[in-house]
Amino acid sequence: MRIGFMMSYDKERVEFAKKVGFKSCELRAGVNDDFFPGKDGWETKAKEVVEYYKANDIRISCLAGFYVNHMDPEKEEDYKKLVRNVIILAEKMGVPVVAGFSGRIVGKPLEESIQKFVEIWSEHAKFAEAHGVKIAFEHCPMGYFHTPCNGINFMSTPKMWEIGFSEVKSEAIGLEWDPSHLICQFIDPVITIRDFGKRIYHVHAKDAHINWDIVKKYGIWHHGAIEHCFPGLGDTDWRLCIKELIRAGYKNDLNIEGWHDAVYHDRVAKGKEDEGLIIAFRHLSQFVVQD
Repeated sequence: MRIGFMMSYDKERVEFAKKVGFKSCELRAGVNDDFFPGKDGWETKAKEVVEYYKANDIRISCLAGFYVNHMDPEKEEDYKKLVRNVIILAEKMGVPVVAGFSGRIVGKPLEESIQKFVEIWSEHAKFAEAHGVKIAFEHCPMGYFHTPCNGINFMSTPKMWEIGFSEVKSEAIGLEWDPSHLICQFIDPVITIRDFGKRIYHVHAKDAHINWDIVKKYGIWHHGAIEHCFPGLGDTDWRLCIKELIRAGYKNDLNIEGWHDAVYHDRVAKGKEDEGLIIAFRHLSQFVVQD
């Protein structure tokens, strides 16, 4: 297991990662990247990207490729092509996992997206199986106040995970597990690892904190009641979570998803984001011996 963070292909970020001690990354990949399928010479450029990361001893553990609403009827076909191309790219780069959202019929109860979920992801699962790649759904609800309300992601609660994995009978699909989204819904992250550990294919190391003084005074539907933050600054017990991930047989890395902390963010002051990454790295390093 290694510790890394989500990044675009950027040599300056790679140099920062090396300096701190990160040995992994979740690489963002999309249609605007010159190494993406369909671009002129993309295969050669993809190979160059892989070689650059290898030369710097940073493992690409996942491609972050399709954080969109796949059930948007106006964009569904474009997004199907996007998923297929991210899978093709992962195969070419030797990356084992691709990640994104599952999509959702907006404004309807979560259960009303089941049929569409099965239709879309059964086909993607077959395609992923054929290319030797796993699909990991990040379970961010993308709704109001960190809840599923009016969100765009069907696979946003443990109950929907049960349904999704039951309806699409393929081990090509699993989770990009992120405890911050569980904390925000008052769900114990450790229990979800025990229940779904075998389907966790990638981990977003992001945390959240419940400000109980605000919750008790105003409830959860209030700004600042719950906030995302870097690991070590929130309510997740990373000691137990990492132990349970290992117990469950998790073989991939921990990649920090930044840009969410209210204090350690560059909109507060330049360089604060990197400070947050360093704090998170030091906290997680207590429980991980990087291979």
